[in-house]
Amino acid sequence: MEAHVLPNLLQEIVCKIIELVGEESFYNLGPFLRAGKRGYALAHEPSVLKKCDVSEMEDGFVTCQIRQGCQFREFHLKCVSTGNRKAIYFEGLLTAPSIGLEESIKILEPNVPMHGFSTLAVVIFNVCLGNDKEAS
Repeated sequence: MEAHVLPNLLQEIVCKIIELVGEESFYNLGPFLRAGKRGYALAHEPSVLKKCDVSEMEDGFVTCQIRQGCQFREFHLKCVSTGNRKAIYFEGLLTAPSIGLEESIKILEPNVPMHGFSTLAVVIFNVCLGNDKEAS
């Protein structure tokens, strides 16, 4: 198969294009990741990772792909580190059984109160821990 090559556009333009297609779905980043070192690097730019829609990676049938040692784990953690709200939410839920509710609350707190599901999860975790005051 012939390798994909990115056109010689300005880095800012290509990065913005990648950011926009990534907002639709992380699957759309695939061709850029395979387009050589430049495409791979641009698809891993913090601005792209922060806005990338990771829902399909983390919902339903592929949740196993973001667990420790799985296919998308590294990419998922990069999204978490850039402040991607959906990735933070899923990381908080995914790790709760293994690291405990208190540590999961720490993971989710950067999203509170801007992300409704993260806020709800923190409230529920606090209630489960008997921290009714923090839950209110």
